[in-house]
Amino acid sequence: MMKSYMRGEMHIPDKAASYPKLTERNRLIGELTPLRTCYDVNFYDMNITIKQDENALQINGYVDIHAKATIEFETLQIDLAEKMTVDDIIFDSTTMKWTRKEDAVFIEFPTITKGQLFSFRVKYNGKPQVAKRPPWDGGVVIETDKAGRPFLGVACEGDGASLWWPNKDHPTEEPDSMAMNVTVDSSLICVMNGKLRDVHTNGDAKTWQWFVSNPVNNYNVTFNIGHYVEIRDTVHSLGVVRPLSYWVLDYNKTVATEHLKEARDVIRFMERRFGEYPFWDDGYKLIETPYLGMEHQSAIAYGNTFKIFDKSNRSMYGSLDYITLHESFHEWWGNSITACDGADVWIQEGFTTYCEALYIENRWGYDLSIDYLLKQRKNIRNRKAMVGPRGQYYWGFEDAYYKGSWILHTLRNVIDDDVLFFDILKSFAAENAKSIVCTEDAIAFVSAKTGQDFNPFFRQYLYDRKPPTFEYKQSGGIFNYRWKDVRSDFYMPVDILVNREEIRLFPTLETQTIDIPEHATIQIKDWEFLLVKELIN
Repeated sequence: MMKSYMRGEMHIPDKAASYPKLTERNRLIGELTPLRTCYDVNFYDMNITIKQDENALQINGYVDIHAKATIEFETLQIDLAEKMTVDDIIFDSTTMKWTRKEDAVFIEFPTITKGQLFSFRVKYNGKPQVAKRPPWDGGVVIETDKAGRPFLGVACEGDGASLWWPNKDHPTEEPDSMAMNVTVDSSLICVMNGKLRDVHTNGDAKTWQWFVSNPVNNYNVTFNIGHYVEIRDTVHSLGVVRPLSYWVLDYNKTVATEHLKEARDVIRFMERRFGEYPFWDDGYKLIETPYLGMEHQSAIAYGNTFKIFDKSNRSMYGSLDYITLHESFHEWWGNSITACDGADVWIQEGFTTYCEALYIENRWGYDLSIDYLLKQRKNIRNRKAMVGPRGQYYWGFEDAYYKGSWILHTLRNVIDDDVLFFDILKSFAAENAKSIVCTEDAIAFVSAKTGQDFNPFFRQYLYDRKPPTFEYKQSGGIFNYRWKDVRSDFYMPVDILVNREEIRLFPTLETQTIDIPEHATIQIKDWEFLLVKELIN
């Protein structure tokens, strides 16, 4: 399922920000050139064998790529890491000519006409990159469990699914469905996305056949290999009893059975706020992994060792398990709604991270959610614009989480109408379910629902690295205020408390004045608005 986005009218990152130098590899897999937009993948059929080879994993097999031509063409591009070997590419029982440059593979076809359905097979093998610090650095993960047995996985967000299997490696390309048939040693269990169709035994090997019936973004396709047991659970989902499952290492079954029940509360909360869990027909799984976590669709990676928040600054939040929350929230924000480019990843991470605060607000009240948000705010760096350069395989993770969360929190207080604000979020999730969105789509949606132009607001927060500076001065019975370091068209109200009475101000670049009681106590509500406070000289 591909949607061609390269709109650029608002895509103007702050020139003061420094971005990584564009590499040839990132250009090749980041750009939506005609060699990539000429076809739309509707189905991947993966058939591979995974074996551990000392400090590496060996993958052998093939992927059948089923697609539809969007224009007439004779050459297309797929992606596969340079260190992986392409053995053969077959179309219509014929071996195709192909060349490669970096991770891009260019395949020559006989003329494919617009609208034509076609498929081809990519046979390949190799030892994929091993992740140095998963999930932040992508690659396969090779560990042993406490019993000294193999414990394997993969995490590749930001580095690309083409690290380990051939595909069109761009966020806008999601197949409508996918089959994953993976053969491993018969002593091991392989857990993947979707539902298990069958298991075939062939001597000392087993083939695990999984199937995803929904669109899935490529980096979410995953394997988890180890000595697993399945724990089955249920949740009341909008009046229907739904099955849940937790796949954990066999010796963790007892602790996990109780600990992972928090998934029930998470799902019920999200369904009330944002609509039905998007992937019931593929199921909901939490899978124990040898790395912290990742939002792998319907196969959520959980590696938090069944512990609660145990850091001193988070102990007040009771029994929360951050990974269960955050990665499950991604099923709505990131998996159902997917950003059109890594440069727009704040849509996935910002909405997800704000849901953490909303979850705390739902359970313990608004004041504790503010405490949580203030702790998030300490991690905002403001070194780069939130939305980075598109078409360069640039992933703008740095402030996507916490600043993204705070932008939404600020938006909530600017709108100053919780019924409307939460309707915007829920409607946006529902109307864009299982689709690709860009930053412009989110901005246009907010503007349409509110009847106000929110472009200046989002331009300031997303396309400029610095938040607005609110300058003020209290002198006797006078309070002076104005904006500083903002775009000329920036518009946003700010609430202040004067002797605990709330007043909404509408600052501009020009100094404005209000009368206040002499010696009044002034508080700028910066726990509800992301801004910098400075005194007027």
